[in-house]
Formats: sequence, structure tokens, C-alpha cells
Amino acid sequence: MKFILVFTLFISSLVADINGGPYLGISYGISQFNDDSYYQDIKEDKSKSSGFYAGAYINKHLSVEFAYVSFDAKDFGDGFSVVDNLGAEQTVSFSVMSLSTSAHYAFFNDTLDFYAKFGAGEMHKSYLNEEGFTMLYGIGSAYRFNEYLSVKIAYDSYHFGYDEDYDKTTDYRMKLDYVYTAVEFQF
Repeated sequence: MKFILVFTLFISSLVADINGGPYLGISYGISQFNDDSYYQDIKEDKSKSSGFYAGAYINKHLSVEFAYVSFDAKDFGDGFSVVDNLGAEQTVSFSVMSLSTSAHYAFFNDTLDFYAKFGAGEMHKSYLNEEGFTMLYGIGSAYRFNEYLSVKIAYDSYHFGYDEDYDKTTDYRMKLDYVYTAVEFQF
């Protein structure tokens, strides 16, 4: 799957037109974890989070993006503090690698940009070494200072499920919400 993500991003950057082109960005913000009552209790459902992304504008209305987000923001946050069903307190953290497509609508001579994002990715849960599929939905707004630099404020929501091995009838619909600001450099 990782090869397909990199290949798609590479091909997208090759077909970008004059109004498009590749870009890189870094993000930092706050994430919130909703476990759908899987754990006995969540003591801390918020954590600092950070990420980086690379993508390409196909044209000024469409972009493709590959991103990595750490939901405990290594060296910045502590992850999410939960109490499992046996009463033990533990720290849970997640990371996501995703591929998404964004539809953009720009105002004021392409200075202000609003966008909606849709994608999918691979979710990794730290302490259990588990991986799974996640859907990504997002919205945001960017302000472009010049042709190379822009700042954005955005909200992404990662939706994923969890089925326990011993009980195939219970399906937990978990999600991570990520509100962040990012700095983006376009080439």
C-alpha cells in the first residue's frame, strides 16, 4: 500500500500544471480521542499532535497529499491517558500515514483558500503494535503570503473501527479529531 501512495503522489506531481506544483508542510495542534466506550474511562482525551505532509497541486482547485501525523507529538505531548477494562491506567498514542485529495476554492486573487479533504490511511496504535484502516475527512482555510509560503488553519477527523478478537459482534467506532495550524512551502 505504501508503494501505491508514493507512486500516486509522484505521478500527480508530474502532471501538475502551471498553477500547481509540489508543496511541503508541517503542522502542530491539539487532538481529541473518542473511544466509543471501549475503555472503562478516559482520564485525558486531549493531546498535543504534530505532523508533516507533502503533496502536489494538480491545478488551483485540486491537490493530492501524503501525510504523517503523530497524535502524541513526540517530545511535545503525552498521548491519551486511559483506564482499561481491568482497571489499569495506560497511555495510548496513535500515528497515521494517509493519502488524501483536497478540493480548493480560492478568493481574493488566490490569496485566501478554502478546502475540503477526503482520504484514507493506515492507523498505528502504539502500545499494542496494531495497525488498521482509517478514513480521513477535513476542512480548512489557508492564507497565501506569496507564491511560496502560506499558513493554514484546519480540522481533520480520522474515523476507524476496532473489533475484539474474542467478541466478533462488538464493533467500536473510534475517532481522532485534529485541530491544527500549518506552514506550507510551495515549489
